[in-house]
Amino acid sequence: MDTQRVDLLVFLPAVFVFVFVGILFLVAYNRKGSVATVQMSKRRLVVQSPAPPQVVYGWLVQHCPGGYAVEDHDPSRGIVLLSSRPSAFTWGFFYPAVVSADGAGTRVDLGIKSKAFQYGPLVTRAHRKLAGALAGLVQGRVAE
Repeated sequence: MDTQRVDLLVFLPAVFVFVFVGILFLVAYNRKGSVATVQMSKRRLVVQSPAPPQVVYGWLVQHCPGGYAVEDHDPSRGIVLLSSRPSAFTWGFFYPAVVSADGAGTRVDLGIKSKAFQYGPLVTRAHRKLAGALAGLVQGRVAE
């Protein structure tokens, strides 16, 4: 086999992967979500707070933790859709949060959905990181 053919067999797959990753990054970076299109995921964490639901909802909408953005919200259903941007290791995520009354306090069900596709420990870490930040924001705790 000549060296030009070997070089081509190595070069073309590398170019394909580079272009594919670039396109996925652009898609993830530009993808916008809404409470109508991003559904609650099966993977959920629960944040509990002693504050009333209206106060917790207001905190989530008005004081989103740093590094996250409020994509959309629906006060009638108590849903807030948060998002994170793509990074070197993730495609970014949507985080649907459902705020509901729980006894004298509030329960926030927090889901996670990748903007492209992703599985594994990075998803778990991103999910727990936001849950911890929300628990601090609403003066609550992440339920086990």
